Amino acid sequence: MKKFYDEQDNLTAAKIEFYKNYIEGYLIKLLMGFKKCFLADLFCGPGKNGTEKGSPLVLIDRAKYILTTPLLKYKDPRIYILFNDNNKKNTQNLEVELKNVKTDECINIYPIQNKNFGDILSQILGQFKNKDIPKFFFLDPFTYSDIKMTHLKEIMSLENTEILLFLPTFFAYRFASDEKLKEDHKTRIFVEEFTDRGIFNYENIEYFMKSIKNKLRKELGLDFVRPVLLNNGSRKNSLFLLTKSQEGMMLMNKIAIKKSEDGSGMNVKNPGLKTLFGTKGTPKFELFKTDLTNEIKKRRQMTNLEIIKFTAIEEFLPKHAKDIIKKLMEQDKIKVFDSLGNETNQSTKFFIAEKPQKTSVFKHIS
Repeated sequence: MKKFYDEQDNLTAAKIEFYKNYIEGYLIKLLMGFKKCFLADLFCGPGKNGTEKGSPLVLIDRAKYILTTPLLKYKDPRIYILFNDNNKKNTQNLEVELKNVKTDECINIYPIQNKNFGDILSQILGQFKNKDIPKFFFLDPFTYSDIKMTHLKEIMSLENTEILLFLPTFFAYRFASDEKLKEDHKTRIFVEEFTDRGIFNYENIEYFMKSIKNKLRKELGLDFVRPVLLNNGSRKNSLFLLTKSQEGMMLMNKIAIKKSEDGSGMNVKNPGLKTLFGTKGTPKFELFKTDLTNEIKKRRQMTNLEIIKFTAIEEFLPKHAKDIIKKLMEQDKIKVFDSLGNETNQSTKFFIAEKPQKTSVFKHIS
């Protein structure tokens, strides 16, 4: 535990980097549309690990930075922030750190809370039930047993809500096939609650994370669940974005693809490591290409909006789908029509983009 206070390891640094990048893109969109938002860091930690900033200070930094954008000049934005940790030493340290932080009058920080997760969550649910203010929860529990599926359901029942969930999945994965684990063992409880296969011999950590993704989508009724692997070789952890927003999903897809060409996550030991072939040469992209082709074939036709949604769910970007569509057209496997039924062969009229201007239809040729 002392090491946690004295220094920030590279897995924690990678987690904070994803959090920072997502907050930057997320906050500006919310404030432009709603003018206000609520952000809760409910396992906030001490504020710093050694000399490096933790999630609370990074959040405040990004909020201050975003408020300087000219786009918000006449919006009168308001950001409401709540920090909580059940460890008294953490909240005391954070209180000391915040005394040295100057904030804009547009940033309102509630008194730091020192409560159990269930108690603070009940308080928030009561305060924000039936309120449409956008809400973002960063959940970074010390152990995965601190978070239950019921907690996530309660949070996602709120309007306009997203969760960025950190899970130390590698420890659970190592024992996920152990049939000898007792029924009340914390690891067994987690695996059976958070995966769609339960105790099972998973092929690798990626398959284990996909099983978690499938279970979260089913239990929470979400289309958009975005896992990100933080890979440090012998140690691996993960982030999961839970959102009802296609735009939020694409934002995380974009961030993840900048960190690794297939968007699976981040190689923490070698963050600049690249493949020889780029995104299109990765096994994950080749699988997506096959899945998208089969989906169009199965449905017989798909609109550009349906293709964009499918692409977001599969953790890629519209530009990747557009490249696949162009190749299918060249192979005479599909035809493209505008909303009036006129055929086109111009890729500029596919309207496969993050914000498509018009509707188009892609028909599979038998």
